[in-house]
Amino acid sequence: MRFEASVPLYGGYVLSRREGVVFLKGALPGEVVEAEITEKKRDYSVAEVREVLEPSADRVSPACGVYGICGGCHYQHISYSGQVRVKEAVLRDVLKRIGKIEVNLDSSIVSEPWHYRKRVQFKVSKEGAVGFYRPLSHDVVQLKTCMLLSPELNVVLSRLKNSCLPVGVKELLLQCGDVLAARLYGKEVALDNAKADLGRAGVSVVPATGEGNNGDVGRMCLDLCGYHYMVTPGSFFQSNWSVNRKLVSVVASLVSALAPRRVLDLYAGAGNFSIPLSKYSAEVVAVEENPVSYGDAMENIRINGLENIKFHNRKVESLNIRGHVDVVVVDPPRTGISKGVMKKLQAVMPRWIFYISCNPATFARDLNRLSDIYDLESVRLVDMFPQTYHIETLGVLRSGQEK
Repeated sequence: MRFEASVPLYGGYVLSRREGVVFLKGALPGEVVEAEITEKKRDYSVAEVREVLEPSADRVSPACGVYGICGGCHYQHISYSGQVRVKEAVLRDVLKRIGKIEVNLDSSIVSEPWHYRKRVQFKVSKEGAVGFYRPLSHDVVQLKTCMLLSPELNVVLSRLKNSCLPVGVKELLLQCGDVLAARLYGKEVALDNAKADLGRAGVSVVPATGEGNNGDVGRMCLDLCGYHYMVTPGSFFQSNWSVNRKLVSVVASLVSALAPRRVLDLYAGAGNFSIPLSKYSAEVVAVEENPVSYGDAMENIRINGLENIKFHNRKVESLNIRGHVDVVVVDPPRTGISKGVMKKLQAVMPRWIFYISCNPATFARDLNRLSDIYDLESVRLVDMFPQTYHIETLGVLRSGQEK
């Protein structure tokens, strides 16, 4: 069936309106394609491209031999500049439809298109194959290398091909900084064997195994805009560290110009924003629920010799915010700002809010909820994940009282 692709949609689809609403998978805006309907929903259908009849100038040949088989990438058929334009269009569309906001985007924070990941979580099959799941299945596609991974992680992946991980390993998390670190997920794993296998692959820190058990482990170190940033294996940090540093630098530059007395950092992780922003504020109050990230944060405060950060290990919803706050930095999970946290923000009324989002839909929803008392100063795409449809966003909001 012939389709004309029009508007890009979140999730890697492009809209077509032939015989109802159709979400095209594998098309680019402006293309004419032959596609097959693979799924019918009540309000729309999904179709997969079988042949491109009139290609876009942004269409390229995928660089990876398992693209479309492995579920790790969605946009390898689009040039990198085209990917950024598609994501910007998706962001504008979501803001308009959900947030009722029409806005010109600031310049996007972009990435190297390949070999950017310093953190990866592999699936491990019962047979010991290491890779990612095939789309819509639990079949592991074994990888020799991955074009998204840093060279250091690809070296480990290539060496693991010739090694057999112990029985019981379900997932393998690898991350790299000053050392290569790993965390195993599974049950009844022979840890000594795992240490030996990973040691031969070049991994120097291996934590204890067991689901939900962090064990007594070492940390690896990353450079966060001139600060030491320690991370426990398994603890979250942005896998595209280069773009994260750019994002932190942009936020720090904007905050420094405001000369805040007090900054509040919500969902603070191990201090990704708190630590650099401490240079520009008399006091930083940070809140993080995860105990491992909190432990890393306290170590980061100690090794960097910082004395003006107060870190709380608790749910953001439970924080009792007292006193004046000039700037709030909020970096919530995909669910966005909860209603409880939204009420706290509206009650404390900070002069400025810096909102970092990993979900454009909840970002747009939250901007709409704040629109009565905050003006949207700027929005920009932060492309943490090239070759995928995932979108991160930085929004800067100014209190109406600042006018």
